[in-house]
Amino acid sequence: MPVGLRSRSLKIKTEPEEISSPPRIKRRAQTKVELPEQDENKEEPVRNVEEIRRKNLEDNKAFLEELLMTKIRDDFKTLTSALQPTIKKEAKKHGYKYVTVSENVPVRRSRRLAHMDINGNKLPSPEESDNEMDTTTQNESVAPTYQRKIQKRIIEISPEEQKELNEKIKMYFGDNNQNIESTKSTFNFSDLEILDQNFLKLTPDRLISMDIHSRSDILAIAGCDRKGTIGLVVKPTDNLNGAWCKINYSFHKEYATCCRFDKLNSNCINSTSFDSTFRTCDITKNVSTEIFKDSQQNGLTAFDYYSLQTFLLSRANGDVLLVDTRANPVSMESFDVTKKRIRTLDINPMQREEFCIAGTDNCVKIWDLRKMTTMKYCLETGHSCYGAYYSQSGSHIMATTRDDKIISFSSSDIQNAIDPLNIQPTKKIYHRNYVNRFVTPFMAESYSMFDSYFLIGSNDHPREITIIDENCKKICSLRSENLNSLATVNVGHQTLPIIVGGNSSGRIHVFTGQI
Repeated sequence: MPVGLRSRSLKIKTEPEEISSPPRIKRRAQTKVELPEQDENKEEPVRNVEEIRRKNLEDNKAFLEELLMTKIRDDFKTLTSALQPTIKKEAKKHGYKYVTVSENVPVRRSRRLAHMDINGNKLPSPEESDNEMDTTTQNESVAPTYQRKIQKRIIEISPEEQKELNEKIKMYFGDNNQNIESTKSTFNFSDLEILDQNFLKLTPDRLISMDIHSRSDILAIAGCDRKGTIGLVVKPTDNLNGAWCKINYSFHKEYATCCRFDKLNSNCINSTSFDSTFRTCDITKNVSTEIFKDSQQNGLTAFDYYSLQTFLLSRANGDVLLVDTRANPVSMESFDVTKKRIRTLDINPMQREEFCIAGTDNCVKIWDLRKMTTMKYCLETGHSCYGAYYSQSGSHIMATTRDDKIISFSSSDIQNAIDPLNIQPTKKIYHRNYVNRFVTPFMAESYSMFDSYFLIGSNDHPREITIIDENCKKICSLRSENLNSLATVNVGHQTLPIIVGGNSSGRIHVFTGQI
């Protein structure tokens, strides 16, 4: 059977070919194919690409699990989420959100806390002896390296020993016939030094106020702290190298603001506190008595002696109270002198009716008890004051302000001022009065042994106590290797070459000369 081969065709000839007619154009008919019901429920098969992708993902996952990479990834996510800042939804105020970060942030370390000077060198500590410091050097060109052995010394006193100390204190104050020497000692400030026995703890907490006894046969120092504790240390002046007798009185429930030895009975210590009480403590009897309590619970901030049995007290709300202890019950008269808080109150030593107050007002106000209807003088300071005190002669007022200034006002300028309610300072110098919130601010307190001198601590290195005159001129500085902290509260003896500086932790440093 003959077969004819042609391109892309295969034909088998069995019959003779007929004459073909012209081709017709065929149109594709659109027909709707109805699928059976069982086919409609079938899902569309997955495309090959998706199938390949899914298989690749499964293979990669299995491979990573074999290498433990998934576990490492989960641990890393947990760690990073813990370091992310978290927002406390409940701590919202004025539309702000407070963010707390659990990450430890590096903190700048204080040189004072590290016992280093301004150059980074270690300073000797009073709580460490010389044999606890290794000062050996390898060669001359290398600075000495100090290796400190930290040793916490705890002095435990038995009740029997404390009772014996109390008996000694009572013995010192029992002889009350000692008269104050009329003549004052003459000495040079350069001769004052701190002996190894004359720096010790006075109060267990932050020291606020301090006073020194006027008797010349004993050295008695009292101070109060913010926990309401009154500390007292005593030793005889003929043995300044001897041991101290110490006792603490805890009879205030809140922040103690001021403490002073009583003018009438030198065996008593008077103190004020934010618990609104004015109390006295008899040292010989070891008994505390409440002299006065403010019924309005405003808190008492300072006091001074108007007479032997009459006191001026200041309230935290800006009132001044005149308290007379001769009456029974105690009589009290209140005066509204300011609307701001009073920090210090001081009576003019030469004119007992005149007193000055300083506080959160931007001025120092002078009042006269004979005419309390109007203010006598207003001394402009520009900023709130940490304190203001008269000189011993009453010729000047020295104020320390919040903008780190020491400001002096002369009584002659005050009396000759054109406007008594707008008196400008006589002298103003820079002095860093504020260190931080854990340290009592510096105040220029009058030196009772000299008519025109004031005592104030300093932030300079090495640490020092500065003595300035009424014109803010620096007279000298008291320094010692045993003084390695900020002397924020300072007081001087009335007749003896003794100056005491106290830091905010309650430790005192006693400068003494030849007695």
